[in-house]
Amino acid sequence: MSLRSKPLYTRDQPFYEVKIFGYFIYALLFNSNVLYQFKSLSFVSALMSIGLPFVLISSMVYYYYKIFALKQINRVDLVVMLFMLVPIYNAFTVHYTLDQPLMKALYRLGGSLFVTSSSFIYYLIRINKMTIKQYVLANVVLCWFTLLFYTYISFTVNPATFSDGSSEGLVGYNPVKGGYIFRFSSSFLMFGMVYYFLEYILKDKFTGLFAFLILCAYQVFVDKGRSEFISEMIPLFIYMFVVLKWHQTAKKLLQMAGIIGFICLVLYFVYPEALKFTADMYIVFAKFLLGQKTGEGSADVRWEEMAAVYNYFLRHPTHIFFGIGCPKKLVMMLEVGNVTLGDIGIVGGLLSNGVVGVLVINSVFLYPIYVAYKMQVYKRNIYFNTGLLGICSIFIQSLFGGAIYSGGFGFVLFFLIVEYYRAKEQQYLKAVANNPNAKIQP
Repeated sequence: MSLRSKPLYTRDQPFYEVKIFGYFIYALLFNSNVLYQFKSLSFVSALMSIGLPFVLISSMVYYYYKIFALKQINRVDLVVMLFMLVPIYNAFTVHYTLDQPLMKALYRLGGSLFVTSSSFIYYLIRINKMTIKQYVLANVVLCWFTLLFYTYISFTVNPATFSDGSSEGLVGYNPVKGGYIFRFSSSFLMFGMVYYFLEYILKDKFTGLFAFLILCAYQVFVDKGRSEFISEMIPLFIYMFVVLKWHQTAKKLLQMAGIIGFICLVLYFVYPEALKFTADMYIVFAKFLLGQKTGEGSADVRWEEMAAVYNYFLRHPTHIFFGIGCPKKLVMMLEVGNVTLGDIGIVGGLLSNGVVGVLVINSVFLYPIYVAYKMQVYKRNIYFNTGLLGICSIFIQSLFGGAIYSGGFGFVLFFLIVEYYRAKEQQYLKAVANNPNAKIQP
């Protein structure tokens, strides 16, 4: 078949494109925080006020149907319910430890409750109204949408517009990175990076490498999120060294190095400041990890934030068990110090959720490891490994950033795929055991 006559993709169900577009819109509005990061904007706040009751009521109907009518609940439902309880738990702890109004605390954390709609998506996949392929490709479409959307916002909107804290966590300040910078949610970008890297590694698609490098370029030069970028690269390259033979790994590394080297050479002559700027950022990050003084305010202040948390626990030792929730910025300043929970990773998680919360939340990472260890049929499946490596990246990221402790969007995005293939393999092995002579396609 010639390249011209070869189709761009194959449809696995009727209304294939409609279903992908439908999930794209649904995820954008009700199953992600792409828009809700901008909650200080009036139209986003209005959308949240309308969408949150819709999602909560729909979730209540769904769980009532699953528990009382079907009398069954799956592992995705359990994980989603856990992450749904996290903002509620935080609202109650901030109410009892810092005497903050309970309803206000619930409203502030309300955006995290949108994760409940993931259960409905998984249900549609299990009853074959939607396929796992459609789910994955819709998330890839969301990856490119967020790339374009975030790039447009980064170059056309001054981050200082949101520096008043009205969209908490959206903007940070770092003089080394150019002053005020956006801190966008990167879950869908991470999804795309993992998916395209695996396309290149497992399917040897050169287009996958180019797409992967485009997303990397955004992370390095536009987003400038060092800890996020490194947390994404570590599991990907470890996986490559594990699954490929040494000469295949060497070939892939040389190809990547050649393209990256060419890009750097062009930048050296066209825009050398970008290379120096980026190199300085990662040198500072390495010094921070080694515990050295970096000279960068935002890096050194993280040690000061962790010291403030330590001092708070010295004054209130019982709060280390259940945490203090997620108080608003002014309350945090008065009670703890100038601390941003998302800046200090697991330490911020310990402050907000306590030892109990951190142990419960991090326990969800153990199950995918168990599934990967037991997996036989789909061990090299690109979709399954997208889910697995995405979860590994989320775990490493949780050590530096605190997104996992305030909501489970990123984790559930990948976990849904892992659980789907666990259930699918279980059904396949059972069918083979019952019909050993039959030729059953996995």
